[in-house]
Amino acid sequence: MNLASIYIGEHLWPGHLGHALIITSFLSALFAMLSFGASANKDSDSWKTLGRGGFYIHGVSTISLIALIFYMMIAKMYEYRYVFEHVSDDLPLQYILSAFWEGQEGSFMLWMFWHIILGGVIIHKKYKLEAPTMATLMAVEVFISSMLLGLIIGGEDGFKLGSNPMLLLRETMNAPLFSNPEYVSMIKGSGLNPLLQNYWNVIHPPVLFLGFASLTIPFAFAIAGLWKKAHKEWLQPALHWGLFAASIFGTGILMGGMWAYVALSFGGYWAWDPVENMSLVPWLVLVGGIHTNLIAKATGYSIKSTYLMYLLSFVLVLYSTFMTRSGILGETSAHAFTEMGLEWQLVAFVGFFFLASLVFYFSRSRQIPAPKKEESIYSREFWMFIGSIVLLFSGLIIAGSTSLPVFNKIASYFDPEFVGKVIEDPIPHYNKYQIWVACFITLLSSVSLWLKFKGFGWEKTKKKFVLYNLLFVALAGVISYLMSFWISFYEGRYWTLNIFCVYAILTNLYLLFPNNWKSTKSLAAATSHLGFAIMIVGTLASGLNEKVITTNPFALSGLVEDEDLAKVITLIKGEPFFSNNYWITYESDTIIDRTRHFHVDFKQVDTTGKVIEQFVVKPNVLFSNDMTKVAAPNPATKRYLTKDIFTNVPSLPAAQRDIKLAQEEEDSLKYQLYEVEIGDTIYLSKGYVIVDGINVNPQSEAYNKENNELGMEMLLTGVPMKGDSIYQMRPALGLEKNLIYTYPDRNNQMKIKAKLKDEYFEEYFSSDENLDYQIIKIKRGESFKFQDWNIEMVGLNMQPTHPNYERQEKDIAVAAKLELSNSNLNLNYNAAPIYLIRDSKPLVIKEYFKEPGLHVQLASINPKSEEFTFRVALDRRNKTNIPLLLAEDVPRSDWILLEAVVFPGINLFWFGSIFMMIGFALSLSARFKSKL
Repeated sequence: MNLASIYIGEHLWPGHLGHALIITSFLSALFAMLSFGASANKDSDSWKTLGRGGFYIHGVSTISLIALIFYMMIAKMYEYRYVFEHVSDDLPLQYILSAFWEGQEGSFMLWMFWHIILGGVIIHKKYKLEAPTMATLMAVEVFISSMLLGLIIGGEDGFKLGSNPMLLLRETMNAPLFSNPEYVSMIKGSGLNPLLQNYWNVIHPPVLFLGFASLTIPFAFAIAGLWKKAHKEWLQPALHWGLFAASIFGTGILMGGMWAYVALSFGGYWAWDPVENMSLVPWLVLVGGIHTNLIAKATGYSIKSTYLMYLLSFVLVLYSTFMTRSGILGETSAHAFTEMGLEWQLVAFVGFFFLASLVFYFSRSRQIPAPKKEESIYSREFWMFIGSIVLLFSGLIIAGSTSLPVFNKIASYFDPEFVGKVIEDPIPHYNKYQIWVACFITLLSSVSLWLKFKGFGWEKTKKKFVLYNLLFVALAGVISYLMSFWISFYEGRYWTLNIFCVYAILTNLYLLFPNNWKSTKSLAAATSHLGFAIMIVGTLASGLNEKVITTNPFALSGLVEDEDLAKVITLIKGEPFFSNNYWITYESDTIIDRTRHFHVDFKQVDTTGKVIEQFVVKPNVLFSNDMTKVAAPNPATKRYLTKDIFTNVPSLPAAQRDIKLAQEEEDSLKYQLYEVEIGDTIYLSKGYVIVDGINVNPQSEAYNKENNELGMEMLLTGVPMKGDSIYQMRPALGLEKNLIYTYPDRNNQMKIKAKLKDEYFEEYFSSDENLDYQIIKIKRGESFKFQDWNIEMVGLNMQPTHPNYERQEKDIAVAAKLELSNSNLNLNYNAAPIYLIRDSKPLVIKEYFKEPGLHVQLASINPKSEEFTFRVALDRRNKTNIPLLLAEDVPRSDWILLEAVVFPGINLFWFGSIFMMIGFALSLSARFKSKL
């Protein structure tokens, strides 16, 4: 292929600039890492200055690269692969952000962006451990920026180092299209995944990646502490950044849960999906590290544990990145990226920092100070440490089960016939372990707050401790018993967990209000622990007490998973369905852009049938960018203070789900051709159909009024054998860009479908060559008769306008002003046919009135005699032998499957989660007086 021949139309400068920025970003990160590393080893300000310079160059080049790609996306430069894969002409501007981080390269750049911002804060604060901390941070940046290099080492089949987002589309695929010099104007973008065209995808990924990036900072300080043997100096800044990371990362995870609940069809906020799990695990370990960090700062205990927790939390973030971006999860996760050839590079990323952490830790392990005296069992640090270990094991248990695809891959490498295992039913699998983890955490988070560090004052407070805790445990039991009338604790473990949660709520409320208002640190701890306990109660209430409204043993099999059949009902449009004290009616639906909204009416009734409450929900389904199939259903939720009613449309008739299925259904129908005329009756097996007439202004719902230049429909009345109802049908034909389109119509009650043969369009609307024009010559002010029409010429227009006429500079154009009337049809029109001379050639632009089928032309003008020649004709409308196709036993298309579930107490989950994040923020603010 001659590449020079296809440069026409390409914007090559963004590619050249982007390549330069990628290389600059990588090299400057490498330079900054080496310079900061030299400064850390030699305590050299000069090397530190060079490191800062390298960091700033890295920051500017990376942010410039991000801005450049945003510009390319906004400008729709489809010649670039990344733009082509994620943007389309119809993508709203607000979703360009979503399109940017839809791809893996965009996600890496977002991660790098936050590292740059956080690195700038570290430099600005001038920490004592700045050099080794920044060296570690820049080492992470070297690896992430290498993900964008797009180099292949060792030939075409060699090692791939990164995926370059600046590659031209023609550089990544072979297609005959690229031999055309104007190929750029011939391609359109694939567009953003419809699932991601949601405001949650605009705000959730940036917050989550800020959490990822901020978790790097405690890790970097831990490496710095080991590197410089500053085993106490690193604890304070690491604690501040750990609290920041926990609050931001936790908020990002909660945003993901809210997105899943309000905008996706998961039927809840957490499904133990592998990607969800691998975001939760590092957060759990991080929270454990924060608690050991608090112990280390207060007592000197647990410094080794704090090192390990922070090191492991970051390595787990990298492992999470590998899991989600290597393609190893395959179909086991709804969130995983597909494979992009960077698997071994991701393995190297994880392996390098895992081994570096081990080397730094074990080389300094003996030098890390640790008090010789063991912690007292009556001390706060003892129980906080136990709680941290529980969090660690919780995370490792989740990570182990989630990693089964990795273990399977490794095993199959050595034994190709190995059949691996995955978690088939994740919710009960994970719950059976995590319930006991939650029990321990709620208990330990409450007990520890009663105690002092190093066991101070235990002898004086033990009586109060025992008395109050026995009282709170007893109250928790009584309150849990009362709650059992609301929440069905059908197993002992749920009773236990709820008692521990209520005990934690009582304890933290007691410790919160009378004693700790003056201590922000104590207030923060009690707030976080209180929020956690409330969150777990909300989980129990919404999970154990979940009530399915839509129960129907006759749901249509094959449309949803078998285990979900008991949760759905089939709703036929306009026909109320009774289920669990609700009359539910599918009233109507509306298509707006690529979304089909369903209006479903709920009426709750009492035992006497009296309506207690009525409301409407509007779940929807989202179609793919090309409108060929349903991409995903989106739920609608009726919210109350004490509960949510969650509704979802999991499936539709096949013909409405997928255009291929619609074609398969159409091909399976057996149409019978009837040659009819207006007034005829056609007898069928389930009734009869009357041919009422023809309408040239189609009102059929399927007919595309905006795009069709001309259309017609047949008016049919269907009368079933049984019942008194009659049904209207309007099969139509339309002309769009010289192509005739067929718009069938169906009657679901009679299970029939009707359509007109497209050949009839030309029989009803006659082309000029098939018309019998009558020629009439008259003067201005005269009139003439044409069949039942009286046509009078009332004047001339020397500056005519017409929908089919666009004036050019040297045109000579005249329009005749005509008044047309037909007393028999009670029709009156004004017409202005145009006679035009352009480039010395005469042209005519006729007037056409489609209802009567009347054509009027101003054929010529004789200036001498002042005579005007008109040509007038009527369509040869064949109103006999109209070719109508009818099919019987047609599958119904006026139904939906509906799922409606009540989640009691779900707001306790959201309230508790937010309260817990507020606790982290309060703890951080309490420590802001210290130098960050």
